[in-house]
Amino acid sequence: MSARRREAAHWFARLLELPEDHPERQVFAHWLAADPRNAQEFHSFKRLWGDFSSTEQTRALAGALENAGRRRFLRTGMLGGLLLGGLGSWLLARNAARQELQLFTGIGALRRMQLADGSEVQMDADTRLHVLFDDQVRHLTLLRGRAIFEVRHDPQRPFVVDAGAAQVRVLGTRFVVEKFDLRVQVAVARGRVAMAAGGQQLELGADQVGLYREQGGLQRSDRKAAGAFGFSNGSLVFEQADLGEVVAGLSRYRAKALHLEHAEVAQTITAVVQVADIEAFLQVLPQLAGVQVQERADSTLVLPR
Repeated sequence: MSARRREAAHWFARLLELPEDHPERQVFAHWLAADPRNAQEFHSFKRLWGDFSSTEQTRALAGALENAGRRRFLRTGMLGGLLLGGLGSWLLARNAARQELQLFTGIGALRRMQLADGSEVQMDADTRLHVLFDDQVRHLTLLRGRAIFEVRHDPQRPFVVDAGAAQVRVLGTRFVVEKFDLRVQVAVARGRVAMAAGGQQLELGADQVGLYREQGGLQRSDRKAAGAFGFSNGSLVFEQADLGEVVAGLSRYRAKALHLEHAEVAQTITAVVQVADIEAFLQVLPQLAGVQVQERADSTLVLPR
């Protein structure tokens, strides 16, 4: 485990969200060409995660594991496979200081687990997380979705969550990181975190929220931090959320794909949606947001009127 592997994890997470013509891809190309070991580490990481970065692949993998009766299997140097309660995880290495894990949850499935250092992570539905601990740093890459982190204090090893567009660095605290579209939101329940993105840095304390948008940069939000933790109790809290954020949140709990067409629709929503009531909420969404909801055979579309 090395700084080079952490860099590879960062670039993998970042490239998942960048359009093909984004100038940052040129920066990545320079990094890749700077040292053959960079390319080797990146492609190793890509082989490890490439098949699991989409909901469709995850769903197929979950079915394959269930049909196999949870038998162990080998893949790209991994020690084994495990599927429990909607969570997939691959253990690459583990002891008191070192750990490497691939974690993901399926549609509608939550999972809480303890990491090797005693920290806890609670993953929202349809979330991908890569864990890489070594003697210097506890590094996690959020590839998709949302997770709550309860961090065990360790002044010798910072706890870093890399969400591609933004990074969060802490020593010990409880916070949640959410990644959607080209945005990253961080909400802090207690302690302090340093959030960095786009060359900017922001320090957040208890009950504070930071939001990074590629167009608007990094800034504090006046949203209530507690809302970001609601999913752990079965509630999806949207506070002045645009339709892209609402659709992303609901999609984690729907087997049928939900898509927003014409994302430039300028409308925000404040609502608390119980996970069990998502379909009922979609029925009243046209009254709340001035949109139309169309059902198709393989997906549900949210469109402007």
